Amino acid sequence: MSEVQQFIRDITTKAKDTLSNTSQMVKEKINTVLQKPMATIDDLAQYISTHPDTSFDTKEFLGFQYHFYHLKVSDIIFYLETKGDHGDYILDLSVCSPEGTLFEYHSFEKKYGADEKVPIPAALANIIQ
Repeated sequence: MSEVQQFIRDITTKAKDTLSNTSQMVKEKINTVLQKPMATIDDLAQYISTHPDTSFDTKEFLGFQYHFYHLKVSDIIFYLETKGDHGDYILDLSVCSPEGTLFEYHSFEKKYGADEKVPIPAALANIIQ
């Protein structure tokens, strides 16, 4: 076998191994993502706004009504801010624990749609379920 043939065989073997390893890592990542709890921004807002322990305040600025919701469940703090007569437009939503922010949504970022499923931490999923 010539040196060139051996070189080609070595490169082919390395390419196959790399592709196999990459494929396995992608499959593992997909499984991890698929198993992560999901919720929509609307689901989280609904939970906060309808919870019996939620404190609620409404203020009017420049002719627009703004609604502010605060909720504490165990050591988790929920905050929701909406705009409109019935709080139809979600402006801000955050969920914090003593360790830090678990989830946050800001309408101006256009990162998620209000009805789009987004991954949430398992600790948060356990509370809202």
